[in-house]
Amino acid sequence: MNGEFNEWDIERTGLRSLSSPEIKRFWDGYVAFRKPVEIAHGSLWSRWRVVSEDLVISLYLTNRSVGVFVRGQRGERYKTTVERLSAFEPSLGVALGASLRGYEGCCYLSNHALPVTDPTSWPQGYALLAEREERYFRVLSALPRDTD
Repeated sequence: MNGEFNEWDIERTGLRSLSSPEIKRFWDGYVAFRKPVEIAHGSLWSRWRVVSEDLVISLYLTNRSVGVFVRGQRGERYKTTVERLSAFEPSLGVALGASLRGYEGCCYLSNHALPVTDPTSWPQGYALLAEREERYFRVLSALPRDTD
């Protein structure tokens, strides 16, 4: 994405958008697909997998894509997360296959275009999210932790 295109900002004139019930069905299906992994509610459009007390993998969907990025816990500013994770650069970015600062507001954003408004695409979306979620979890879990 590299900050050039933000599909959340696209005007929806003439475009079909996911309804709240469809979004809930997508996430209910994903949570069932991932059992027994604990996936938490982030927002209408996202779910979270907690890595540690200061790192969360945010899984998200839009009308036309699915993806993941890394964030801090609820309420932590993007800048704080960037500062903490920059200590592991560039090796962390290489391991995740994404850029720490490639998209303002989302550390290590990785997304995949997918027609999410078509429920027949959901199994592919689940597989893509699960693969990236697992890779991110494995890599982030291996980071050294401050043990003060």
